[in-house]
Amino acid sequence: MFSSLVLSTLTRTGSSLARRNASILLRQAHRAAVLHEIGKPLVLETVKRIEQLKDDEVRIKVHYCSLNSTDVQIITGKHPELQVPLPFIPGHEISGEVVEIGSNNPNFLKRGDRVVAMNDLQDPNGGLIEEVVVKNRDVWQVPSEVPLQEMTVMPYGHGTALLAFAMHCQLQENDLVLITAGPAGMGLAAIDLAVAVYKAKVIAICDTESSSDLVREKGAYKTVSMGKNYTKLYKNLADAMGDKKAKVAYDAVGKGLLHLLADFVDPEKGQMFSVDPFHNQAKLKASKPEYELPKKKERTEQDDQNAAKLIDNVVHIDLYEHPDEDVYRQMISDTIEMKSQRMVSGYISKVFLLKSVQKAVEFIQKKQCTGKVLIDVKCLDDDDCEDEAKENEK
Repeated sequence: MFSSLVLSTLTRTGSSLARRNASILLRQAHRAAVLHEIGKPLVLETVKRIEQLKDDEVRIKVHYCSLNSTDVQIITGKHPELQVPLPFIPGHEISGEVVEIGSNNPNFLKRGDRVVAMNDLQDPNGGLIEEVVVKNRDVWQVPSEVPLQEMTVMPYGHGTALLAFAMHCQLQENDLVLITAGPAGMGLAAIDLAVAVYKAKVIAICDTESSSDLVREKGAYKTVSMGKNYTKLYKNLADAMGDKKAKVAYDAVGKGLLHLLADFVDPEKGQMFSVDPFHNQAKLKASKPEYELPKKKERTEQDDQNAAKLIDNVVHIDLYEHPDEDVYRQMISDTIEMKSQRMVSGYISKVFLLKSVQKAVEFIQKKQCTGKVLIDVKCLDDDDCEDEAKENEK
């Protein structure tokens, strides 16, 4: 008769073999969160492995994937004009380990490298899968001292803000900056960069009280609650600004807020940016949120002309679509370097297991997040990891 110690050892060995055999089977197919119909829940299922890499592609074993509000808007059909091929695997901010590299390897990647990667918002082969294939140009090595978990949520938000502040407006110390911060984390990243690196004075317009608390912790000079009443928002922003004008308005929310912000931006030296992936300049010019001016504020014809000029010259920034690949790569390389030096940081609102991805979608829909939502992909079948991820979900 076996002793309890031997039985325990045999049980553990058997479980290990079972997991290893399952892993061998999964080499030909991988579990992924798949969208089959717009507006319907994601389905966790096994999908066929991409067998042959193209010369410029890299295969990555996914550890984490950020679930962004843009992903959720695609999943739920909030932007019907943005068509994606079905079936569709969401997720365009990814981290993990390099498994295989195509013959064209300009960035000198190696098997086993810890990396972050991005892919197109509309790419049907996104990061919510155990193993993803992306372009070599979209992969960056991550130093060992930088946690992959936190780095996953930083490339798009911090890289985009860096592109705006460094390349388009040369932000300086003590410059006054208006930043709208919604649930996606794009605004929060811009606040982090503007305050921590550029030492600018940020007035943050936040959609919830909890996000207001967070941006104050990040060093925002002042915060203003967004709410649904634009008249009240205008008044609160006017009180916060006094007689000052901002050098920059950085909008990560959309909803026509740039029209409202235009009154508070320097008409001569100021610049306005939209980083909303769904930004449409024609629609922005054609629509305007309804609000009333404070009674003490009189609007002049010159005010209207100044605001119209600023709106006409809104710069839309989409980091992934930047025409200069070197600039695109440099923005994220610099973000990784700043993180390595602890100059900036990402903020993770909550971590979910891949099998709980639909809960993550609902979490974002209910605006319960103040930063990025992260999906733990590597922990799908590991009991210890699962316990850790469940702890994060509490």
